[in-house]
Amino acid sequence: MMMRFRTGLLAMLMLVWCAGVLAAQETGTITGRVTDVETQAGINGATVQVVTAGNRSVGSAVTDADGQFRIGNVPVGTYSLLFMMVGYEDDRVPNVRVVAGETTIAGGMLRTMAFQLNPLVITASKKPEKAVEAPARVEVVQEREIAERPTTTPVEHLRTTPGIDVITTGIQSTNVVARGFNNIFSGALHTLTDYRAARIPSLHVNFLHFVPQINDDMSRMEVVLGPGAALYGPNTANGVLHILTKSPLDEQHTTFSVAGGERSLFHVTGRTSQLLSPNFGFKVSGQYMRADEWEFSDTLEVRARQLATANPAQFDAQQPWNPETGQPYPADVLAQRRALVGIRDFDLTRWSGDVRADWRATENLTLVGSGGMTNATGIELTGIGAGQTRDWRYSYAQLRGTLGQWFAQTYVNMSNAGDTYLLRTGAPIVDKSKVWATQLQHSAALGTAVDFTYGADYIKTMPATDGTINGRREDDDDYDEFGGYLQATARPVSVIDLVGAIRYDKHSHLPDPVWSPRAGIVFHPNDSHSLRFTYNRAFSTPTSLNLFLDIDAGPLGALGPFGFRAHAFAPGQEGITFRDGQGNLGLSSPFRGNPTTFEPVTAGNVYQLQVNALAAAAAAAGQPISPQLLGYMRTILPQDPQFGTLNLHALDPIAGVRTAFDPVDFDDVPGIEESTTSSFEVGYKGILGDRFLFAADAWWSKQKNFTSPLIAATPLILLNPTALAQFLVPRLTPVIMAGSPGMSQQQAQAIATQLATTMAQIPGGVIAAPGVQGAVPELLLTYVNFGEIDINGFDVSATALLSDHWQVGGSFSWVSDDHFKVPLAGDTQFVALNAPTKKASGHLTYRSLASGLNGEVRVRFNDEFPANSAGYVGLECVTNDVATGPCVESFTLVDLNLGYRLPVTGATIQLNITNLFDEKYRSFVGTPDIGRMAIVRLKYDI
Repeated sequence: MMMRFRTGLLAMLMLVWCAGVLAAQETGTITGRVTDVETQAGINGATVQVVTAGNRSVGSAVTDADGQFRIGNVPVGTYSLLFMMVGYEDDRVPNVRVVAGETTIAGGMLRTMAFQLNPLVITASKKPEKAVEAPARVEVVQEREIAERPTTTPVEHLRTTPGIDVITTGIQSTNVVARGFNNIFSGALHTLTDYRAARIPSLHVNFLHFVPQINDDMSRMEVVLGPGAALYGPNTANGVLHILTKSPLDEQHTTFSVAGGERSLFHVTGRTSQLLSPNFGFKVSGQYMRADEWEFSDTLEVRARQLATANPAQFDAQQPWNPETGQPYPADVLAQRRALVGIRDFDLTRWSGDVRADWRATENLTLVGSGGMTNATGIELTGIGAGQTRDWRYSYAQLRGTLGQWFAQTYVNMSNAGDTYLLRTGAPIVDKSKVWATQLQHSAALGTAVDFTYGADYIKTMPATDGTINGRREDDDDYDEFGGYLQATARPVSVIDLVGAIRYDKHSHLPDPVWSPRAGIVFHPNDSHSLRFTYNRAFSTPTSLNLFLDIDAGPLGALGPFGFRAHAFAPGQEGITFRDGQGNLGLSSPFRGNPTTFEPVTAGNVYQLQVNALAAAAAAAGQPISPQLLGYMRTILPQDPQFGTLNLHALDPIAGVRTAFDPVDFDDVPGIEESTTSSFEVGYKGILGDRFLFAADAWWSKQKNFTSPLIAATPLILLNPTALAQFLVPRLTPVIMAGSPGMSQQQAQAIATQLATTMAQIPGGVIAAPGVQGAVPELLLTYVNFGEIDINGFDVSATALLSDHWQVGGSFSWVSDDHFKVPLAGDTQFVALNAPTKKASGHLTYRSLASGLNGEVRVRFNDEFPANSAGYVGLECVTNDVATGPCVESFTLVDLNLGYRLPVTGATIQLNITNLFDEKYRSFVGTPDIGRMAIVRLKYDI
């Protein structure tokens, strides 16, 4: 009996032991350490949870004093680790694999909530520093914000950034600047991607949707408000935008997403980042997008289309000649233009791809090679009307490296406009331009009190447009830029930084070098507060368009059917001369047998041309004037000495201004110069209680030699309409009565008044420029340097972390003026900021990794403002003298963003709605009505 009992007990113990062994074989253990991102110190008391794909917890632990944790008896499988700690941002580490009977090591790194308010930045000083301590106003859009918001363009992440102004011209097309002076086809904001200038080469325009990198590849976006020329060189007068992407050495995973939305949007993206060895990693990303563009009808495109369809011969006769050959275009070329003019393709498509490899060769040496390409079809607004882009390809190749405190890079940006053409003319746009740049920088310290950063840049711009953009200047449009800079930061005491910088730049097409100084005092009593006083002088060099543009701009509005056209011609270095060798002005007119014959600018010649114009207008209206009456009108001039009182007037059809014209006072257009901006700024940025960030900046800026958008340089010439009517009516009335027996004097006087009124509306011709004028009468559009413009403003923003999951914030920006009147060639030119004087935004954000939920509501307000950029003019709100159309109306928009991690490993569904309540608005003159845009994206992370 006892023997059986002992045998049974032993068997039971054996079964229990075997069950324990089997159980141990079906579970595993996870150990690791949780540390602070900034200090690398262990975090005591952090909660670590092991969660399934459905967010079900299967184990948890709390870290010890050194941040260590151990979680045992975790069932075999793949999980996510969720790290949480009061005062820190939640973090999730996916794809933690538990193997039976083994221990898995997986740690976490948490950022304090204060880090969210005061992240590290590199753009303000070209070196890492806290945003609060930077010697400039720096705003950061962080990785998590970018990842949670599905967008069609990176610009969507900047819409509530203080000081940023955005013109939306389409679903993906925008113009972005800082602190105003926006324009159609703008490149004012110096835009970088991983230290590389990202503008379209030669054209110097920012097409941010051409950036090949996708949202999931971006680690953050840094915006520096105010001049940055001391470190970055030309064209940084208003600020710097820097898009930084993730290194494959720092993180490895694969992401795939598919999105759909309104306007038939379809958007798919993919990215993978992998290590081939502990010191070598690569990443590949790509995307494809299509959508239906917002519809818009341009009046000038419609008129050109009607002429090309109804009267092909007249359309062909009014086309300019080939600038390279000086001869008319062949019939097949003209037929192709007729087929394209005014035909908008609202089917928008875009694809892009990007690759990058990082090699940490030694502890101090890291090399990065990257390249990418974007191919886009859509509609882009330019200074001479909309362009239909077809397979426009933008690509780049970049090699950069760091060796200790040395940084070097070389890159090339390339453009190929594909089958792009101008919608108002049907003329092709060829752009095969390139920009090659090389940069070297070094940082050094003099003891512990002084830091130096110095470097040099070389940029070579190589336009190649086959004469379609640079016309007769095609063979002389390359240029070189060289710059060198030195910045020093001294700390006489621990709480004060003295910042000074100087930069030298030389442009091969400018006679003199440019110096850009910078000085500042930063008082930071601790890591959470700083007060800045800064001075910067920045400059913008003439772009390729300012120097070499030579392109037909299409029929001149309502005067187009008579044969008038517009022509965009840059002043370049030499300027534009309007007088012949004897100092006389000439007119080019479609109302003379040979339009290339220049008529002297006299009242008598203008009168004769306007009589011919009257005849042409009457014939076009189907009411031709009798030859006898026209003959009489041509004979009364020489016989009447009173005609000399009919003084000349000039008409600017772009601005709609008619003024008295004195040939003696009419000046040449001088050569284009660099424009400079001197700016003083005082700013404060501080964090209170680790949960409230407040920033305020007041700034004053003086711009000298401000470069205008395209403006009319050669006015249309006509006679004083009032004096002309007073001269003609009493002379025509008896002749009309005699030619029509039985007509009363009152009837004849009414007809004479109508003839005089019609004649007064049609110019006789346009001032001609010898050596520039083409085969048809052309109004020249060009760039000029204005005098001085003073402007000031302030930007205020605040962000409060209500809890570890809730955040609220807002911003307000104010600028002193939205328009200016500056003297130009004896007249006054209207300059617009092309941005509102007041704009504001607010947001409420929720984010919880534990529940998988995130959400945000944004409110954006833009005040009304006048617009004047090339032919896009709306000034009625600021002047009664110019009836050019309404200003840009104010608008208030609400955006909504929601996200939820689905109970499937790595899957997230995200909804982003801009303009939630579908409030139709236009952000600029000549742009379509923009409505609601809802995007739903399903993203899968592996």
